[in-house]
Amino acid sequence: MILLDGKALAQDLLQSLKEKISKLSIPINLDIVLVGDDPSSLKYVELKQKKASEVGIGGQLYHLPKDISSGEITQLISALNQNPNTSSFFLQLPIPNLKDSSKILNIISPQKDADGLTAINLGLLFQQDSLAIAPATAIGIIKLLDNYQVEIEAKKIVVVNDSPIVGLPLLALFNARHATVTLCHQYTQNLADITRQADILVSATGVKNLITADMVKENVVAIDVGGGDIDFDNVSKKSTYITPTFGGVGPMTVASLLENTYTLATRK
Repeated sequence: MILLDGKALAQDLLQSLKEKISKLSIPINLDIVLVGDDPSSLKYVELKQKKASEVGIGGQLYHLPKDISSGEITQLISALNQNPNTSSFFLQLPIPNLKDSSKILNIISPQKDADGLTAINLGLLFQQDSLAIAPATAIGIIKLLDNYQVEIEAKKIVVVNDSPIVGLPLLALFNARHATVTLCHQYTQNLADITRQADILVSATGVKNLITADMVKENVVAIDVGGGDIDFDNVSKKSTYITPTFGGVGPMTVASLLENTYTLATRK
């Protein structure tokens, strides 16, 4: 079993990004919109700001109250779309008291969509358009697999997630690499029968130990996005490659977000 070390790879990517940014004659600013005081969101935003600063990316945090109206959030997004000092920005999810964030996310200009979550960017991804900005988590997973030379072409891949953040962009990215992809969700019947077919299994549900050893086949490549989805101690015994519960996909998401920021800033 080989551990897919996202922390080490992310550090290499960030160092390379820092060197590229140091050679630029233009400033890069990644602005962040945070609604409420969810402890996890506060932690993630602090980490993203820290890593951005380390590579030479500036930006402003817009910390909004939990009870702010969607109309006020929309006004801020529209202003950031027009702000020449904002290279790109993202809205930290989830947004309190908002079940469907897609309407607000789709107000973000695709040219400033650091997280790659607008419907336009997702559509470009399915079209394999070079202008597409892939969601940071999805592209981070692809880069992690590529770094360890995990074969994707012609493989059976199961993704336990069908969201625009993970499942749908992974479907587009894996399809582009000629894999056979199955997306599962909360209504999927006989989940174990499906996951046992996977050469590469990606789980992003946030349900602790959802994926147990009896749900995977021998020599599976197992990727835990949910921070505990996969029963690491037992699934690792059947895996050729597996991410750690922490330090796998998470650091790659941050590094990919900052790489997206660089791409958008320099594309102009």
